[in-house]
Parts: sequence; structure tokens; C-alpha cells
Amino acid sequence: MTTFNIKKILVPVDFSEAGEKAITQAISLAKATEANITLVHVIDSPANTYGPDYLGASREFRNEFETMLHNTIKSKMEEVKKQITKEGIEVDYFIESGKVYKKINEFAEELKADIIMMGTHGVSGFKEFLIGSNTFRVIGGTKLPVLSFQEKGKKSGFSSILLPFRDGLHSREGVEYAIQIAKIYGATIHILGINIDTDEAALKKMQFEARQIKDVIEKRGIECTTDVLTGNYLASLILSFAENKNADLVVIMADVERTELREYIIGPVTQQIVNHSKIPVLSIHPAYNPSVVNQANPIMD
Repeated sequence: MTTFNIKKILVPVDFSEAGEKAITQAISLAKATEANITLVHVIDSPANTYGPDYLGASREFRNEFETMLHNTIKSKMEEVKKQITKEGIEVDYFIESGKVYKKINEFAEELKADIIMMGTHGVSGFKEFLIGSNTFRVIGGTKLPVLSFQEKGKKSGFSSILLPFRDGLHSREGVEYAIQIAKIYGATIHILGINIDTDEAALKKMQFEARQIKDVIEKRGIECTTDVLTGNYLASLILSFAENKNADLVVIMADVERTELREYIIGPVTQQIVNHSKIPVLSIHPAYNPSVVNQANPIMD
């Protein structure tokens, strides 16, 4: 069985509104789990940000500018640290330089963090297809669960968790994570089976699997509901259902598979959900070791 023991929370800080939401939620989670928080701000190369104007400046100017930038960020990080310390939480911070998503993943591994919590600034259109967001790149490059937040989140904690799944080996690995979050916050879990096959037998199989998951969750003392929907546009189905259920968290598997032609155009399901969800998204990295996940019934291990 997957264990989700949260003791080290890594929060990348970019001083945005979405980033503030991540800090607020990290404080809430740290209090509930007695975890500590580590903050990291990654300074991208000024040459990438300012281009030829910066590269054309004198070495003396560039040195002075980078010193000023570092000192400004340090001052801001001290303020954030002070805010968290007032809540009685152990906190530290670091300032790194480099590619944002690469540095976050490298730092998370070095820290041996249990979860990454970060704001996301969803991208759309051709840019979404080409590069995605830093958040999605972090998700794609780490084995840790990543809890991401848009600017529109309104509260701390979670009371209504959406747990979508498909008929696949790794699709139900998120169950234990959803259970642990639900136990922390006393939340209800809404199980959503997504059937991409119009065959009646496939639908009945999904309904059976949904009941299996419901039994596992209810045995852990958590209230839950089950639904099964049929369709191909998975991200749209999930986000619409989340809104209908007034969900305040979506737990998804962070696979990058594409199930139909449309997704080759607009990006994988995980990317679409992370970029467009109005509520927080917990992205879980699949366990690819078949000795760990039982193909017949992975949630029963």
C-alpha cells in the first residue's frame, strides 16, 4: 500500500497571488501533519528575462544588478519566513539560480521532500502545446506528489475531493493519497470513473471498479460517492464534474499519455487539468514497478 507521510513540504515561491495560495495551504497542511516547510525561490538568468539589453550592459552594471536582485529577493523571503514562523511552524528558505523547473526538482530530491506545493500560472493555446507551464514541467520531472494552485482558490483545507480514474494499471494509484488528504481534513471523496469505451460491458466493468474503490474508502471511515461517465475529452469531463460537485481538490495521476487525436493537439490530460483547473490539483506520479502495483486490483495491496 502507498504511504503518504508528510513531514517535509517544499514550496517554490514566486511572490505571485497563486504562490500566496500555495503558502497559505502549506501552512494549513503543516499544522495538520506537524510538518516543516522549506521555501525556495529560483532566479532565472537575467539574460533570459531581459535579453540583448542585459547582455549589452557592462559587466559592472550586471554585477550590481544581480546583487540588488538577490538582496531584494532575500528581503522578501525573510518576510515570508516570518509570516510562517508566526504560525508555529519550522521553516527555512533558499535562493537558487537556473531553470526554474529543473532547480525545483533538483532541490526537492536533495531535500528529500514529501510533497511540492506551488502556484501555477496556466498557459493556453499554442504555447500550452509547445512548452506548458513551469508547474507541469515540475510534475513531469519529479516522482513526488505536486499540489498546485491557481489564483482563484478561496480557502485553506479541503472538504470535497474529486478522485477520477480510468480502467488502467496506474489509474487507481491515487486512491491512497485521496484517502490520506480526506482523513487530514475530514473531507468527502467523490469517485469518478471515466469510461472511454461505449461498449456496455466496459461500462459495467467501470461501475464495478468504482464500487470496489468506494468499499476501500468507506472501510477507512471516509464518506464517498460514485459516478461513472462516458466520453473522450477527459479533462473537460473531469473539470465539469468537479464544478458540479463543488469539489475543492482534484487528485489525478500525473501520466502524460494521450488517449485520442485531440490530445496530440492540445496536450496530455494532466497538463490540461493543471493549466485550467480553478481548484487545486494533486498530481501523483505513477509507480511503474509491477511488483509494487498488482495489475488485477492495485488498490487492494
